[in-house]
Amino acid sequence: MSATHSTANPSFVSSRGLDDAAGTGASARALDLVADEMRRVEAALAARMDSPIGRIPEVGAHLLQAGGKRLRPLLAVLAARATDAPIELAIAVGVAGELIHTATLYHDDVVDDGRVRRGRPAARMIYGNGIVVLVGDFCLARALETVALTGSIGAVQSLASTVTEMAEGEVAQLERAGNPDATIDDYFRVIDRKTASLMAWCARVAGGVGTSLNPVLDRYGRALGRAFQIADDVLDCAADESTAGKSVGQDIQEGKLTLPVLYACESNAALRALVRDKVGERAVSPADAANILAATRAAGGVERARTKAREVTATAREQLTLLPPSPYRDALAALATYAADRKS
Repeated sequence: MSATHSTANPSFVSSRGLDDAAGTGASARALDLVADEMRRVEAALAARMDSPIGRIPEVGAHLLQAGGKRLRPLLAVLAARATDAPIELAIAVGVAGELIHTATLYHDDVVDDGRVRRGRPAARMIYGNGIVVLVGDFCLARALETVALTGSIGAVQSLASTVTEMAEGEVAQLERAGNPDATIDDYFRVIDRKTASLMAWCARVAGGVGTSLNPVLDRYGRALGRAFQIADDVLDCAADESTAGKSVGQDIQEGKLTLPVLYACESNAALRALVRDKVGERAVSPADAANILAATRAAGGVERARTKAREVTATAREQLTLLPPSPYRDALAALATYAADRKS
């Protein structure tokens, strides 16, 4: 597609975003392995966000140029190189995965009234909710088109199933918001759908890794997604929004009980009573949310959640032992470690 109308910079990703993607030390090795493929991902993302409607590439660039980690494309191309899956398919899957992820961030910030995203004002704070929702829809449409252009009906079908699963997870999360009796099992049912499903789709390159390795990389991707979401929820409990790179305390203000809070409630009856008193159909005030999060940290909920993320990471790494040894397999293992320990 011609980029004549686009205002977006084709080199969307910042060096900081790429460095974060695999963790300190491992990132350079991972990215060196697939540098050419990731450059192609960036060029394709720029092309996919091209539109004669000027606000579309402008709004799209606000998030895509903000130092995103590109974890999903990195997953797809590393998995392809580790398994001899078609690299053209992997690049398309990576681009589609990034576009779908971007769409969900735009939509989430509107649904959740988010103010900060990737360390800068959320797009909705600048452009308004309406256009941000519609640009999210544009990203989703472009993702579907990108996969359809590969000619793989299996990839299209698997993407449709994945997006359906993600939507179910988002709705389930909304349904469970305001429920002080939400359980840890409820929490994992939500994140398995809304976060882990897309990670798994990218990790198995939409089924392109082959029948024997498809379940292996699906399990790896789902474990990675679990670890990534737990780490995200740990960040939501951070004391400092500027270091978290996103709005903090947002989940509890919306009545969403994430893993750190649920763990803390298990060991602290007073906190459980406070949550029962404050979490319900009405929004939780910022002051009450701050009190709940302070109690969560004091009760060890954050550290216990971090430990769980590392346990899940070990599950992800264990799956990789079923792949042939290679530097690409090692890089996938490094991504798993990063997912649990990331700081932004």
